[in-house]
Amino acid sequence: MDISVPVSDDEPADLQHDGVKASTMQAAILGMIVVSFPMLIATFGMGYCLRFGWFDLSVVTHVKMGLGTVVLLMLTHTTTMFYFMGTGSALKQEVRERELDTNFLRRARAFKGWFFIWLTLAIFGSMATGMLGGGAHADLLRPVQTGRSVLSIIHEILAIGNLVVNLIALVLTPINITRNNRLLDDVGETRTAEDGSGGPGGQDSEGMEEEG
Repeated sequence: MDISVPVSDDEPADLQHDGVKASTMQAAILGMIVVSFPMLIATFGMGYCLRFGWFDLSVVTHVKMGLGTVVLLMLTHTTTMFYFMGTGSALKQEVRERELDTNFLRRARAFKGWFFIWLTLAIFGSMATGMLGGGAHADLLRPVQTGRSVLSIIHEILAIGNLVVNLIALVLTPINITRNNRLLDDVGETRTAEDGSGGPGGQDSEGMEEEG
């Protein structure tokens, strides 16, 4: 589905390529989601494997996997936010320049508001979980263990919360991309309707043909 607002042939060429750019960005976001999902679950599971001694895993392996997961999650969520901010800015400009119904903007705010909150929580949650996880696993490397450290307990709590928040954010992303596509398609239909009617020029030419 093309998310760009249709443009006429006489408009600048860079505007005609907006749909290609947006589609490429959508594909990149969805691709990162596909990779982020299993990495997030695997990293979470590795933490409990280390805690209960399941399988033969090392702390270093979990730390490396966790670092890669945090970086990918942050990249996915920030790219998603920039994508929606870019399409939102284009939508706002289109509505203002063509004096369209402001209901288009209200529809955009309706689903972007809560969605951006989930994305923000997922970004900061991933950062906090990763940073505290480094400290928690540093305690596991000590030669003498005196029970679970406070950092380890906090890391586990954050990991559970971060798993839930990130899963919600990752699931909401394709859903809201679809909603955004529908919204931009609706805006594009108003331009198609105007072009089909011919506008003021088209009406004048029809009048002149009738008079002739």
